Formats: sequence, C-alpha cells, structure tokens
Amino acid sequence: MNLQPVAGFFLIVVPILLIAAWIWGLGKRSDFYESVLLSSGSVLLSILLYLKVYSVIAGQSAFDAIWDSFRRGFANGAVNSGEILSMYHSLGIFKNFTTVQQLAEYLVGQLKLAVPGFLLISSVLYGMLLFFVIRFVIKRLGREMAPIPAFEEWALPRGMGFGLIILLLVSLFGSWLGIPNFEVVQFTVTALISFLFTVLGLSVLWFFLKAGRVPAVLRWLLTILLYLFVGFGLPFLGMLDHIFRMRRNYRNKFVPGKK
Repeated sequence: MNLQPVAGFFLIVVPILLIAAWIWGLGKRSDFYESVLLSSGSVLLSILLYLKVYSVIAGQSAFDAIWDSFRRGFANGAVNSGEILSMYHSLGIFKNFTTVQQLAEYLVGQLKLAVPGFLLISSVLYGMLLFFVIRFVIKRLGREMAPIPAFEEWALPRGMGFGLIILLLVSLFGSWLGIPNFEVVQFTVTALISFLFTVLGLSVLWFFLKAGRVPAVLRWLLTILLYLFVGFGLPFLGMLDHIFRMRRNYRNKFVPGKK
C-alpha cells in the first residue's frame, strides 16, 4: 500500500491545521515562546500519530523498515562494507566484529539511540518553520499577532533552562549507574540541550556583534565562520548567558534606559 498520502496528511496537513487553529484562536495573546512550544508539540504529536498509523497499516514500525533498509544497503550497497570492516580492524577498532552483519547491527543500535533526540529537534525546527509561515499568512489576513522578539533577544524561560540542566545531570547519573534505558534518555536530553543552547549561543553572539556596531555583512560572515569552526563553544556561551544574564547586565550598564 502506498503510504505517501498518509504521510502527507499527518506530517503536513495535521500540524498546519493544529498550529493555524491555536494561532488564530490566541491571536496577539500568544507569547512567542509558548507559540514555539505549542508548534513543536503539534508537530511531534502529528509525527507520533503517523508512526502509529504506519505500524497499524504496514504491520511493522516505520523504524523497523528503515533499519531493515539500512542493513540491506550497508551489506549490499555500492560501498564495500567488507573493506570498511577490514580498515577498522587495521586501526584496532571493532575487532570483536567478524562480519559485516555484526557491524551493521552495531550501527543500527547507535542510530536507535539518536531517534528520540532526532524527533524532538526535528519537531522544534519544523514547528518553528510552520509557525513563522502560518503566522505571516494569518497576519496578512488582518488578524492581530503578538510581536516576535528580535533574534538577539531570544532566551529560554529561566525555569526551563535550569530544569533541562538538572534533567541532564540526572540522566548522566542514571547512565553512570547502569540503569536500563538511561543511555537513551541521556543521549536525548544531551542532544536537545545542545541544540537549544546552541541557538541561544548564536543569539548571544548576534547581540554582542550588534552591540559592537559590527556591519551587517561582516556580522553574518563572522557568525557563520564561528559556527563552522568553533560551534562546539556556542552551547557554553548560551549557558553562561542563561546563568549570569550577560546581555541583561550589559544593557543595564551600557545602554541607558534599558533594564
């Protein structure tokens, strides 16, 4: 059975209808961060519904189909997997794997760890994209909308940021104790925190480049270069700002009238 129409309905139509409904209903009362959270939740709900419907129709989960396809492609694809395994052995890696199938199963296991984090981050990105597009359309229809803060002003709600950090510490502790399934929790929480604080770090970077009156073109160039070469430091920059309120302190000290 062709499941593309089902995927289109649940992954495009359903989230658009959900997001459009509450944007229209809330109008200018909708807070930006609540809007992003609701949009992301709508997309995640749509994805989960699709995965459930897929499993009912196909008799297996969508991920089982992906893993089977990966195994076949890895073993029989254009790339010689046997040579890859031999190369790993020469480097002293994966010596306990004697067959390509064993290596494929190991890689599938690693991919499975990434699935929850991938779903969450994809939901946030797709949800934000739909929110901006649908909000623009509804605003053009004459509906009053709450303003969106400038990118350099983006920030996580304070309680949310500290809650994520505590959750990360709990997941690390649980994984260290060897509690079953905590490895997945740790990977998921780590991926989500890294993503959110990377965005926050970019916002902080943009704020200080703008505060330093760096020309727009150079600002874009510096941001892209810093992301490409030292992007691993952006989550820490975001965390520092979240904990110590660097942007707020800068405004209080150097920008008259801004508190």
